Amino acid sequence: MMSVSLTCDGHPDKKIDLECECLLLALGRTANVESMGLEDADVEFDPARGVLVDDYARSVSNPNVYAVGDCVANVPRLTHVSGEMAKVVVQNSLFEGQWKLSSFVVPAVMYTDPEYATVGRSMSLDENGRVVLAPNLDPDEVDVYRAELRHNDRAILDSSDDDGFVKIFCEKGTGRIVGCTIVSSRAGEMINEVSLAIKHGIDLEGVGRNIHSYPTLGETVMGCGLQYINSNWKTF
Repeated sequence: MMSVSLTCDGHPDKKIDLECECLLLALGRTANVESMGLEDADVEFDPARGVLVDDYARSVSNPNVYAVGDCVANVPRLTHVSGEMAKVVVQNSLFEGQWKLSSFVVPAVMYTDPEYATVGRSMSLDENGRVVLAPNLDPDEVDVYRAELRHNDRAILDSSDDDGFVKIFCEKGTGRIVGCTIVSSRAGEMINEVSLAIKHGIDLEGVGRNIHSYPTLGETVMGCGLQYINSNWKTF
């Protein structure tokens, strides 16, 4: 057994001590873009991060060159992001499209048991028009709505997800969804509803008013919406 001390991002004074048998460090990947002759093609890159692109997936130094996937700097290195970027490049390069990387709302899933899914951090542009990752959510600037899966009838029927939950983060004082975390055996499927809501500006009340099939784990997402609705009931 070992003892691990964790700190919350942005709150170094808040620590959590955990006892565990092993510790897995997932440190990510780096793009292999050196020794490829990119300099000769006037394609600017960062050796540690990858090719620097603009909002249309074009090289910031040579707009005749597009880059896709894990070789690109400041994009989440996920299979579904690479696939979406490929669609962007085909549309923008061949069909005069204007599809922007900053329009992406990217969910991410860890396929553990239970699964862990999250959405909320997005891509934006710096002062030079280059794609960068937006900062993480500031916990002091959001309202949190949480629903437990142990109260969900499908989870009860399946004897699963006793410790699962859905947390939806809204811009403080509003129903505008800015992020979500789900821990569940089906988190990878459940997160897509929230991703769609963020992308198309559907607020948490809209999610709560959407009829969900019964019994499904997705009703827990609706439960967060009902919490928001109930919190705004007028009292007499």
